[in-house]
Amino acid sequence: MSKTFRAWKIDEPLLLPPVVQEFVAKDHLARFVLNLVREEIELAEITASYDSDRGQPPFDPVMMTALLLYSYCCGIYASRRIAKACRERVDFMSIVGFDAPDFRTVSEFRRRHLKALGALFKQILHLCETAGLVKLGHVALDGTKVKANASKHKAMSYERMEKRAAELEAEGARWLKVAEASDAAEDKLARPRPNWRRRRRRRPKPSSKRRPRRNNSARPKGARSPDGKPPRPRPRPTPKPRRTSPIRRAGS
Repeated sequence: MSKTFRAWKIDEPLLLPPVVQEFVAKDHLARFVLNLVREEIELAEITASYDSDRGQPPFDPVMMTALLLYSYCCGIYASRRIAKACRERVDFMSIVGFDAPDFRTVSEFRRRHLKALGALFKQILHLCETAGLVKLGHVALDGTKVKANASKHKAMSYERMEKRAAELEAEGARWLKVAEASDAAEDKLARPRPNWRRRRRRRPKPSSKRRPRRNNSARPKGARSPDGKPPRPRPRPTPKPRRTSPIRRAGS
């Protein structure tokens, strides 16, 4: 008796259109980052820079900020890898939907709003630490274990707050620096190889100037050369043998 397997319905169409938020669980990091950027972060500085109606409409700054934050939390910094993940990974699709941005768009958004993103990432990390998160993806926020509310580690002094704010700011700046270096490395690898045949050293073209001929009209015919030797007679060219056709004429 053969074993019965579950039906594999890979080609079956869905009755209702899918929602990208259902691709991941409710407690997934992608949902947390998206809700955090949507509800807790003010992006007025970034949105105010789009004051022109020329060209194609850009991507939503909220979506692009959430995409960069989630990518950096997952340890993905290169723009090409972020764009590839938007097309292949469902957790990235839950943020960008089915309209994935190109890697040039991701890189240009980061370069254009570099200063604002650094301040936003610092604010986001501070909010996550305040909420009690020990880790945000691959980023460790605080490894201190608190046993009770009255623990001495629970209260933070002013100096400790300033030091921690500087650490969070440095962490956000490190994200952007690593992203810039990763893009530079990816661009160097994706750049087409030079054609060495074209760069090969070409031979110099022959000059159009002709060498001046010797003036032998001043020397009389049969005169000796300056060293006293008689002139050499020119060798006569040997006549070439006449070729006979192997085909005989008719009647010969």
